[in-house]
Amino acid sequence: MTLVTTLSAVTGLAAEKHRSRVDGPAARALSFFENDSASLDPRFLGRLRPAPLSPALRAQVLTSLPADGELSPTRTEGAQLAALEPIFRLHDRSGMIAIKVIDVGHAFVGLHARTVLLLSRDALALVTPEELQALAAHELGHEYLWNDYQAAMASKAHARIQELELVCDGIAVMSLAALGVDPAHLGGAVSKMTRYNERRGATASADAYVSLGERLSFIDAMVARLAP
Repeated sequence: MTLVTTLSAVTGLAAEKHRSRVDGPAARALSFFENDSASLDPRFLGRLRPAPLSPALRAQVLTSLPADGELSPTRTEGAQLAALEPIFRLHDRSGMIAIKVIDVGHAFVGLHARTVLLLSRDALALVTPEELQALAAHELGHEYLWNDYQAAMASKAHARIQELELVCDGIAVMSLAALGVDPAHLGGAVSKMTRYNERRGATASADAYVSLGERLSFIDAMVARLAP
């Protein structure tokens, strides 16, 4: 099943059943998928997906990264990273995203400059390969919203940032479903990362997200939308 086929399977009836479980940024994030009739069009995400950066720009991003903190993946980590290729292919980014394992002292996964997927060793030690796929799918979801997210960050529009983060969760849920991977792995990954960082006091980016409970409810609502 392709991502666009999964999008086509989303129904308003399922959305109505679960709308009462979410509000605020979560409700607005759901409306990204519910209210635009184009979201039922198989070309929906294809129209949103920006053209990839040119090889020259990607090379410029890579050369600008500091060497300090970059780690060589262990054999176990390498096996985990290999599980990301289906996610890259699904989003037409195979061969276009570099992967860097880094040491930052907490669990972190992030897409830098639409070019580099940064993964901390702490995060790799926490999650399963399927959960790592879920986190990578969320990060690739940021490409669809890149300009909106940068604008929200620049204006410190915290509610808008939270909404866009949840839209990325929704894209991740659909990505996993399209690959035949249980979308519930996203909730597992989010829970592990959040609780791990809370125990270490690494909560500097917490304002970018709704509470863990609200985020899990949103993920559940998205999963329910895909249910037959």
